[in-house]
Parts: sequence; C-alpha cells; structure tokens
Amino acid sequence: MTGPLESRSIRHPAAPSTMSRFRLLCAFLVSGLLHPALVAADLTESERVFLAHYEKVRAALATDDLAAARQSAAAIAEAQPITEAEDLTSARKAFKRLSVRAVALARGRPGYFVAHCSMFPGGADWVQTTEEVSNPYWGRSMPHCGKIER
Repeated sequence: MTGPLESRSIRHPAAPSTMSRFRLLCAFLVSGLLHPALVAADLTESERVFLAHYEKVRAALATDDLAAARQSAAAIAEAQPITEAEDLTSARKAFKRLSVRAVALARGRPGYFVAHCSMFPGGADWVQTTEEVSNPYWGRSMPHCGKIER
C-alpha cells in the first residue's frame, strides 16, 4: 500500500524520467544536434546571400583572380573597397575587414567552416564552405596555409 504522497503511477524501469528527457532535449538544443535546419534557420535571406557572394570573393582570391574577386564583390554593399582594389594585396586587406561580418554570421552553422591563418599580418580569419583549407589571403603561393577552427 502506498501513502498519500507517493505516486501510484507505474513506470517501466527502462523508461527515462521526465527530468531525464528534459535534460536530453536541452543537450540537443544547446549542441545544435536536434536538426541542422533549426540552427541555420535564423540566418535571414540577405545574410545567406551575403555569405554566398562572400564565398565567391573568397574563392577568387584563393586562386589569385582579382577580376573575379572584384566582380563578385560588386554584389556586396560593404565590399566596395574590393571592387576598387588595384591589386591582390589591397583586395585581401579589404577582404579581411569583410570577413569579420562573415565569421560572425557563419560561426557554428552547418555548411560553413571558419578558418584562421596566423601567417597573414595580424592573423586573419575567413569563412569557407569546404573543410579543406583554401586560403584567400595567400592564394596560390600558400593555398593550404591555415587551419579550420573547431
């Protein structure tokens, strides 16, 4: 017989308690493992467009293609210094400033990888959509310089 404060419900011994289920749900939410679309869903359309054009600029700089970098940068309002760059060095310096926004938007989101190159003056971060380092700051001279941040 049970007392007035004891529960009369019968629970299977292997079934998780309500608190355990709550903790598990919180862990999934915090880690972003519940569903990748939920993590990326808070990017606005304009932020996704920005990152798509940013990736085109990054890829062009990684292959030392100043003309393609300028053309791709024309679609990004804040990238005017890249569109006006006289050479790859000035385009890369402007790209470093543009990367601050890209990193803030993409960090921790599925499909985006934040990389860092300590060899570029002052160190430099960037966002790319592949796991293999493709350095926009050194281009073809050091294409794999840097590492993906985890």
